[in-house]
Amino acid sequence: SSQTILGAMGAPGAAKSEKQLDHLNGARCLASTWIVCGHFLPRLMDSSFSAARDRGNVAVNFFIIMSGFITQWVYATRILGGWDQIKTYYIRRVGRVVLTTWVAMCFGMLVVVVRMKGHFPEFGYVLRCYLFVEPWLDPIDWCPNGQTWTVAALLPSWFLYPLIRRLIAGVERSGGSYGLAAFSVVLWCLSAGPAFLLYFSQGLTIQEKQGAWFYIWPPSQMPDFLLGAVAAAIAQRHAVFTREPEPQLSVAADSIEGKVQIWQGSRLRGLLADASLLVVFLVCLLVPSDGHRQGWEVLFDHGLSGFFALFLYGSAADGGSGLAAKLLRHEGLIALGAYSFEVFLFQFPVHELWVVMGQLSGGYFSMRDSKNIDNNSVGFMGFFLSLWLMCGLYAEHIEAPLVRWLREISTRERYLDSDAASLRTHPEAEPLNQPTSSA
Repeated sequence: SSQTILGAMGAPGAAKSEKQLDHLNGARCLASTWIVCGHFLPRLMDSSFSAARDRGNVAVNFFIIMSGFITQWVYATRILGGWDQIKTYYIRRVGRVVLTTWVAMCFGMLVVVVRMKGHFPEFGYVLRCYLFVEPWLDPIDWCPNGQTWTVAALLPSWFLYPLIRRLIAGVERSGGSYGLAAFSVVLWCLSAGPAFLLYFSQGLTIQEKQGAWFYIWPPSQMPDFLLGAVAAAIAQRHAVFTREPEPQLSVAADSIEGKVQIWQGSRLRGLLADASLLVVFLVCLLVPSDGHRQGWEVLFDHGLSGFFALFLYGSAADGGSGLAAKLLRHEGLIALGAYSFEVFLFQFPVHELWVVMGQLSGGYFSMRDSKNIDNNSVGFMGFFLSLWLMCGLYAEHIEAPLVRWLREISTRERYLDSDAASLRTHPEAEPLNQPTSSA
């Protein structure tokens, strides 16, 4: 699949004990479903699930942290010291995402033009959206396909990852696991702290416009990306202990080293992952709503980041430890999770297509009433199923060839750069990719 980015690249000595983290694809499926339901699920009546349904920002928070985790998991052991390797990383890691986002923007732009009856938005605004700078200037003013703000928020972290990788390696060299753990606490404070400080300083309230700067403004998401990357570094460092200790590694159970080995075992890490996810579930379900993206709802943007980091750390043991990871490894969830990124990006334009079909069909496909409120459960299910189907077709038949093309470009450029370096070292040599003259 075009979304197979969860291949395990553990730390030295961990290759045998770490497997593919397939359960994260299952988690991606459920997180995307949560976000889509929060946006478009019919609001027929209030229930005990209403507050949790509207907290899709928690699922977005999980995606941001998981992006940092996966990036570190895959690229931690790859040398990104030279420009050639960094360029290959940019083409493969960032290129696919940017291309798909531009396609989704075009789709969203088409919907906006139809709704504006042929009138186009201001050119400068559209250009800023396609260059991913609009969320930096005005987080409240969404682009034509509003969900693309997450890509704009992640791009700085992806571009800076070669430096982030060096930073994490430096912390690990100087402080080991304890240094990384302390660094993760600092990152969690940087992520969630500003919103909590504002909330208490303003008399237990935050306005929706203020919340946008803590959520959509790209720098606000960078600490969460780093937190995910640090969690991956700790997980890779502890990978050697995820199975039963080798005889030569065994130490007295009552010693400090023995306790560390036991704590780092896959079973207890699985329990840690399950407990962390349970905390997230209970907080989202039991805390009452404080309005739309205001008050304490803003605190959910980053407040649960630490628990997500603990879940990723714990569940990564032995390729997926804990009850939650076992459930998330269901084949159906894994298969659908491969298309979760596309579902997130295309949800708005596909939804609007169903709205237009309802208008053109005289209400037969209607998803909205006269007050422009989604209230048709049958229409929602049609939209929901068609969304996943369309995204699967796009990923397999459009995005996958694009990914192969990007890989071919990066491979070809690496060979050309290697040939050029060979010529500089041995001027008499002829580039391997340069055709010989027939003269």
